[in-house]
Amino acid sequence: MSVTPQPGRQGRAWWMAALLAIACPVWSVASASDPLPFWRSSLSHQAWTKRDGAPSNPRAVVQDSTGMLWFGAADGLFRFDGVQFERVETIGGNKLLSSNVSALAVSGDTLWVGYTFGGISVFRHGAVQHYGEAEGVPPSGITQFGLTADGTRWFSSASGIHWLDGARWRRVTPADGLPDGDQPNFNVLHDGSLLVTQLAGLYRSVPGTHSFRKVEGTGSMQPSQVGPDGTVIVIKFGETLNLFDPVSETSKPLRLPETGVMPYSVHRDRRNAWWIGLGDGMRVYTPDFKLKKQLLAPFGFSAVRVFRAPFDDREGNLWFMTENGVDRIRESRLSVQDMPTGSTDFSITAGPDGEVWISSHSSLDPISPPTFAIAADGHRIPSSMESATAGTLAADGSLWFANVHAVWNRRGDKVQRWPLPPELIQQPAQAVAMADDGRLWVSIARRGVYTIKDGAWQAGGGHAALATRTANALHADADGRIWFGYPGNLIAMLQNGSIQQFGPDDGLAVGNVLTMFSRRGTLWVGGDQGLARLHQGRFVTLSDSAGRPFVGVSGIVQTAAGELWLQGVDGLFRIDAANLAAVLRGGQSRVAAERFDHLDGHAGAASQVRPLDTLIEAGDGRLWYATSASVGVIDPRQIPRNPVRPTPLITWLNTDSQRYRAVNGLGLPKHTHNLRIDFTAAVLSVPERARFRTRLIGQDHEWRDAGALRQAFYTNLGPGDYRFEVMASNEDGLASIAPASLSFSIEPEFYQTTWFKLACAAMIAGGLYWLYLRRMRQMTASVIERINARLEERERIARTLHDTFLQSVQALIFRFQGIKAALPRNDLVQQQIDAALDAADAVLDEGRDQLMDLRVNRACSGDLAPTLSAVCGAAGAHHGVLFSLREQGTRRALKAEAQDELYAIAKEAVLNAMRHSGSNAVVAELSYDAASFTLLIRDQGKGLDDAVRKTGRRERHWGLVGMRERAARIGGQLQIHSAPSDGTSVMVTLPASLAYC
Repeated sequence: MSVTPQPGRQGRAWWMAALLAIACPVWSVASASDPLPFWRSSLSHQAWTKRDGAPSNPRAVVQDSTGMLWFGAADGLFRFDGVQFERVETIGGNKLLSSNVSALAVSGDTLWVGYTFGGISVFRHGAVQHYGEAEGVPPSGITQFGLTADGTRWFSSASGIHWLDGARWRRVTPADGLPDGDQPNFNVLHDGSLLVTQLAGLYRSVPGTHSFRKVEGTGSMQPSQVGPDGTVIVIKFGETLNLFDPVSETSKPLRLPETGVMPYSVHRDRRNAWWIGLGDGMRVYTPDFKLKKQLLAPFGFSAVRVFRAPFDDREGNLWFMTENGVDRIRESRLSVQDMPTGSTDFSITAGPDGEVWISSHSSLDPISPPTFAIAADGHRIPSSMESATAGTLAADGSLWFANVHAVWNRRGDKVQRWPLPPELIQQPAQAVAMADDGRLWVSIARRGVYTIKDGAWQAGGGHAALATRTANALHADADGRIWFGYPGNLIAMLQNGSIQQFGPDDGLAVGNVLTMFSRRGTLWVGGDQGLARLHQGRFVTLSDSAGRPFVGVSGIVQTAAGELWLQGVDGLFRIDAANLAAVLRGGQSRVAAERFDHLDGHAGAASQVRPLDTLIEAGDGRLWYATSASVGVIDPRQIPRNPVRPTPLITWLNTDSQRYRAVNGLGLPKHTHNLRIDFTAAVLSVPERARFRTRLIGQDHEWRDAGALRQAFYTNLGPGDYRFEVMASNEDGLASIAPASLSFSIEPEFYQTTWFKLACAAMIAGGLYWLYLRRMRQMTASVIERINARLEERERIARTLHDTFLQSVQALIFRFQGIKAALPRNDLVQQQIDAALDAADAVLDEGRDQLMDLRVNRACSGDLAPTLSAVCGAAGAHHGVLFSLREQGTRRALKAEAQDELYAIAKEAVLNAMRHSGSNAVVAELSYDAASFTLLIRDQGKGLDDAVRKTGRRERHWGLVGMRERAARIGGQLQIHSAPSDGTSVMVTLPASLAYC
């Protein structure tokens, strides 16, 4: 809400010109949002100017359904996600009519844009509708949009108020009850009616019509503003501000705080706070006009003058449009307290009635201000106590303080003081703790530890080991033990007069001990290098979920609700009750922790030397912290949270050569390998803590954590269809309901298409098959050639044996027979010749058998049964032995290799039986079972000799050995059974998988 300055400062003419130039207020679509509580904590301010990409002198702002802010300005239309301003020239592929935007409105997913030189554009679901003079829109600047409860759409301009009648805009005329006037402005009231402000007065729309009636005679050319309670702030140049009540339709003066100058602007936000600009920035006041905070330009605000009303976003932030840019005000989670001017390096001590006592050790003032307290209700409690460097609250409710001069006790309003002994004066008190026996333990810098009771001082409390070394921290636990924390990973504990020390050998690894705290039997220790707890006599170090130590821990509080709070060197950490319980129960060393830092209002650094402790719990459950620059408070039970789930948006897809607006169904050119996809989400309160997860379906197998990065990079992508998805979460980890997605495809080259790959695969398969056939033909020819060569060689050997060796043996036999015939019948030489002839006959028979092998065995062509029957039958006829063959089961074809070896084994067994067994019959049995094939050769002869049965072979004969080798070669099992005078059986068993084709 703009207010006219007094004449004379720059003159009425200047003000009127400036007003006409910038009087384009925020869109006035009915925004009766629920009021928010008054600012409960410190105000966090951030400004964006032209240097940050912000629009220059923006004139309109709206928030769409995704949470994005849209700003209209003379230099364009801008979209803002909390991090980056993006100038928008097209929406859904449709161009703006002009880059000079003066009015904006959002209705669902529809964006209304009004231009400075006339014209309106409505962008809806990828389409646009433009309105110009042909549709009744005047060629003057559009200043506002509005939507009343009856569904009528309105806009205001220098030419008057217009409403949309179907596809045409119609002007409200005096006949409708609204007189002509310069630059009329309007507001949509909480009941959905329209209130027009002009010089002639205030005019209100008649429900269900386009008519107006006058409700107030005091008007203005300046825009009015609807407050959170529904009242309207009306300002008229040179006059007192008025509050118009739409319910009673009456006005009353608005009395502003006395500032000495006429304000440039007066606004009221959703939290019922008053914002007043005096030409040097902004000041915020409570509802009863008590000053809360000043935001002065150029460091506390982006401009000295603010004319337009602030905008409340859905997260509870307040946005100001200034002549230099955009300012955001938000509620920080830590409430920083106002301290006396020039005070720094604070110490804090909890009081008995919920108050907190604060001391300062300012380096700017040699005389530190006195200690004071802030009560639970916020009022200040002064005191005459000097500044303390250490303090504690005793169990009896009394307060104890110490500094470089004295120790004193405060009980109620009474203070009792004891000076330090002469040898201790001018050395600051480092820490104090009250024991159960009423002695106050005091650690003095560079002097050691002392006790005082009833004014009597005692070095080390009577313990020489405690007297000389200064303890950084002292702590008295609920069990009456006194704990002493020292530099260099050393702690001492005094109990019942005995001292126990803990160090690195006991697991202590926190560096210099800075603070100690105990509750529910657990002792916590903080140091400059970490945090630890005492567990079963040993210290266990605790780190965050990433394994990083909590460094610089100078304050620890375990709340009654079971949470653990720490103050580190640059912020607070919160470990919730569930995580802490898991630590205490399971002994784990990592824990998730929530951090509160500068983004939450934390300023300065927590002390690492003194004063300590830097974090305490007040009696009302709130936590107070102290740093070098501030004192702040947070209520663990009422931490401000952002309840709005972010809506992720994918904005751009970038290749090596081109940038594409993110639209589903994008087709990318051939040879696209590298992509950068830009995305965002409107997290306006603390955008620095927004987190994203991404995945590219078609490439990623699971979600990837992008952290705070709002870009995803992909390389070496191949052709195909892809869908990119992104999820967002806000600063409190609240995730979006559904991911944003972008589908696109990369066009393949002809050699990357499926049909080309199939054709290549078919060609390769065909080529391999051709090579296979060729190789098979070559191998077959080679095998046939080798077989023929073997057969020819066998036939040659057979001919040689027949024509030479056997014929020669036969000739020798005939000669010996002739010699025998010439000898006398009873000559002893005849017996020797008969024996030689018998041996020669045996050699001849064996030669004939070998000759038969060479001539008859051609790899056992055909089936095994008929081949055996023919060959063995012929052998039986030669030896005078009856041979018979039997088959069981259906005859099946045998594998060639198995058949050859079985034939050789059968022939060897049959010939052995015919030659050596003395049996008059030999039987061969072939059994074709489903699981196996069996060959059995048996006779009824004398059986094998004992030596043969034992050794498995006949001396200087290899037939039995050969049969075993042949059976093993084809995976069969050979068994020979023989008994004296009971014949011999030779059996070969072969599994079906190895026997049959």
